[in-house]
Amino acid sequence: MAVVVIIGAHTADLAGLLEVRASWWRPLIAVPATGLLLLAWWQLGPTWRHPLLTAAIWIAPMLFAFPMHSRDAYAYAATGWQVAHGINPYETPIGDAGLAGLLVGVHWYKTTSVYPSLSLDIFGLISQMTGGDLYWTLVALRLPSLLALAILAFCLPRLARRFGIDPRLALWAGLLNPIMLVQWVGGVHNDALMVALGVAALLAATDLGWRGWRGLVVAGVLLGLAMGIKQSAALYGLGVVAVGWGLRFRDGEKVGGWPRLIAVAVVPGLITIATFLVSSLSWGLGWRNPTAGSPVEATSNAPLSWVASFLRYNELLPHSTANALVTGLSTVLMVVAIVLVWVRVGPTGARIGRPWLFTVLVLAAFNVLGPALQPWYLTLFLPLYVFLRGGPGWNRVWLVVVAAFALLAPLQDILPSYVSMAVVGVPLWFAWRALARREIDPLPASDPERDPFKTPV
Repeated sequence: MAVVVIIGAHTADLAGLLEVRASWWRPLIAVPATGLLLLAWWQLGPTWRHPLLTAAIWIAPMLFAFPMHSRDAYAYAATGWQVAHGINPYETPIGDAGLAGLLVGVHWYKTTSVYPSLSLDIFGLISQMTGGDLYWTLVALRLPSLLALAILAFCLPRLARRFGIDPRLALWAGLLNPIMLVQWVGGVHNDALMVALGVAALLAATDLGWRGWRGLVVAGVLLGLAMGIKQSAALYGLGVVAVGWGLRFRDGEKVGGWPRLIAVAVVPGLITIATFLVSSLSWGLGWRNPTAGSPVEATSNAPLSWVASFLRYNELLPHSTANALVTGLSTVLMVVAIVLVWVRVGPTGARIGRPWLFTVLVLAAFNVLGPALQPWYLTLFLPLYVFLRGGPGWNRVWLVVVAAFALLAPLQDILPSYVSMAVVGVPLWFAWRALARREIDPLPASDPERDPFKTPV
């Protein structure tokens, strides 16, 4: 019922397909309906026996809905139209792409494509499949998201068993999660396939065949394909190294040390780069053009995007200068954060560190310190949170963050991001306090004796 109401409110408020602000009444329907979906998910709980069947039922109505909470899908459709007509999306603004180009978000219609070549090929193939029909292109653009969910459904239980975690818990928290389903299927974001391939690379890294190198080779190929979807998949490479090293490390034996750790990093790294370059042969590296869209151009949940908006709105700096300054600052902060995380919990020649914590913190640093943060960006690390084996306090924070970003999506259809965050943050802060007072742990404890990072492999 919640999913149908959300879609109904969204569809009833479409005054044509051009970009207009949502009507005042839409959040009054969509926000409570999203809360109902969160409640349904919570009541099923981590021990629910049919998470995949439930996910299929919940996403079925979304398959034929217009894109929800974002206009990214129209940019994908426009890019696919260009590719299908032999037009280079790295040279021609996506706003010039026929009917779909008219519907591209205001921040992007004058820009060229920012996505790698493999994404362009997928968009073009989908546009050819649908004959360029706009509606059916939007529907077919959900096929990669369905493939991504299928990959997660395959990988998460296997990863969970490998690390002594209940597979149902991994699927409930990392796949049936409302953010995952609403943003991947309803929102039609290409992050879905990138994340799924990144998780698959982490699973591959646990394969110790060929004297420990087979899994790293496969992980490198998967990461290269993930980068072909979206460049930020490179961050999963750090997790692959950490997890791969943790399973190949032998304390006290003369088979480890820095040379072997460097090899564990270089082998998948070189294969990732090679695979990415091969996947880029069709259109090249034109996403690096200065005409490509910049994520900092749109105000989002990222604090640095507010700085850029302030500089642009008050005309303190030209738009391009403000964007470049904030993007550069973001890059520096992320590099510093990743180095600090590596020093504290990352792998070294003499230790395993905490591989899953390192992986999640790297992805979280990209979100918090990046030039843009949208609700669907959380899907980068939501499938991996259960592998942290966090304590009750962190698990309560995780639950509140999931609820917050699920509710932000419909609220930001009408309100600025920083206002929406305040509106959602206040009641959820009280909810977090209530959970803490009652000492509620949202996630059941996993079996530490079956954690290969704690016991000999």
